[in-house]
Amino acid sequence: GILATAFAEEIHRREFVVTWTMVASVPLFRGLDAAGIAEIMRYLRAQSIPRGAMIVRKGDPAHSMYFIAEGEVEVELAHENVTLGEGQFFGEIAVLHKTLRSADVRATAPTKLLILDAYDLQTLTKRNPEIGEAIREIARSRSELAPAERHGDMIEAELEEPAEDVSET
Repeated sequence: GILATAFAEEIHRREFVVTWTMVASVPLFRGLDAAGIAEIMRYLRAQSIPRGAMIVRKGDPAHSMYFIAEGEVEVELAHENVTLGEGQFFGEIAVLHKTLRSADVRATAPTKLLILDAYDLQTLTKRNPEIGEAIREIARSRSELAPAERHGDMIEAELEEPAEDVSET
């Protein structure tokens, strides 16, 4: 029993170090102190994805956003495919706007992701407004890009001007 407990504690310590390193490697979190990284770690869960695996599917509900700690993914948009790598993230627009996924995302190499669920994103952005604003700013910049320049999980309707309601009286 003592050996099993010690082994479990060692495995937990190793996972913590890997997770700490993964979180600290994301540019969005690099400016945080140890307490800030420890807080974010409570919300994130790590997942290893094999090469070729589908991460999100177009049309699925958006429950999480994803940070790439290692590896590479390809976002399959209507007009082009966009490659995202270490330190980048995707899925934030659909989560922020509570819409369906607008693209398929597939791992093009063995990839380690940090996953932030929608509810936890709301909690995190309330507790750390700077991170929330940085995520929203990137989402806004992605929404304003022309279709040929999009980078990430985009929503086609966000790129179009809303039609004016013209009704006769």
